[in-house]
Amino acid sequence: MKRLKIYVMALLLAMTALPAAANDGTYYTKGNQLVPLQETSIGIRREVLTISLMDNGYARVDVQYEFWNPEKKARRLLMGFEADPPYNFDYKFYPDGRHPAISSFTVEMNGRTLAYRNAACVADTNSLVPIDTTRPYFVFDDNRIYEDDGKGTMNDEVYNTGISFAYVYYFEAEFQPGLNRVHHSYVYRMSTNVGSPFIVDYKLTPAARWAGGKIGDFTLTIRADSTAKHFYVFDSVFGGTDFTVSEGMGKLRRPQHYGNPTEVSLRNGAITLHKTDFSPRSELYITAVGVEGIYVGEKCITGGTYDRSNRIDWGPYEGMQWVPADAAFRQRVMRNLPYAHRGHVFKDKKLKAYFESLWWYMPDPDYKDDTSDFTEVDWMFVNDKEE
Repeated sequence: MKRLKIYVMALLLAMTALPAAANDGTYYTKGNQLVPLQETSIGIRREVLTISLMDNGYARVDVQYEFWNPEKKARRLLMGFEADPPYNFDYKFYPDGRHPAISSFTVEMNGRTLAYRNAACVADTNSLVPIDTTRPYFVFDDNRIYEDDGKGTMNDEVYNTGISFAYVYYFEAEFQPGLNRVHHSYVYRMSTNVGSPFIVDYKLTPAARWAGGKIGDFTLTIRADSTAKHFYVFDSVFGGTDFTVSEGMGKLRRPQHYGNPTEVSLRNGAITLHKTDFSPRSELYITAVGVEGIYVGEKCITGGTYDRSNRIDWGPYEGMQWVPADAAFRQRVMRNLPYAHRGHVFKDKKLKAYFESLWWYMPDPDYKDDTSDFTEVDWMFVNDKEE
């Protein structure tokens, strides 16, 4: 493939996988949307970004753009999405450019589906520089590839020759004079680490490289359809603009720690933020509230949480102590966590008092204890037998 000049739009992404060891993490993809180095003519009038958090460890990203081309003739640009390879997850090099953690990639422009191609390229370059796939490589866990000497050896000399690479999805986009609509979506495997069941990083700053350096009208929606999620949105990038609960059951607060994020408890609904003349200067970061909560010193200041997609047998903790301290009652709490997560209204006074003390809990009188959507994690807690 010859070297191609690449101009690109804004999209997303980063994530981490289940840890390989106690304080380690891995990520499935961490990348950036490629954008023009500096597009001085075409600007972004509108962006509607929707991130849907699901229970299967995946998230769906849907982005709708309105671009404005002030010129009197059409312009054809090569646009693309770049995502770093998995870290500490799968050491195979995929030379065809298809990312192993991204699926259902689609892009439409002005109502027409666009074909895209894939390539493994040198990361973060202004041109689409493909990796020479005729040469043998091996992958190390720092998102680089190294020429394979047949032994897969790693030393300082070899380490310094590594090539930082990314998987790229690219396509041609023809901007007609005036308004142009681009609709893009994909599914990716969310991050996890020892403290959070899911993590989502979304790069907003590339949008500032289009003409005018800002998005005229920006809307962000974070959804939890047919599930419940408890998470932080580190939203200082929005300069004081607040989220609102736009659908379903939800509550918001702003705890005074770790950058003053918005804390969200959401069930089968969505939160939305709207901002005009948005010039992003930093990135969006979303992370589940860890099962052990957030700590200041030795004190747990938020309490534990529960996530039905979490694959680790975590119960409610504070500090290094199980809570509640009474083992028999603690087992009742753990067995009832999946029901509390769905809004079960407790008649037992002790259970009622305990769950109402947890900020994320939202009682729902209409919930009928339906177990048809229970996950493996839910059943693991329902059938808990503490040893």
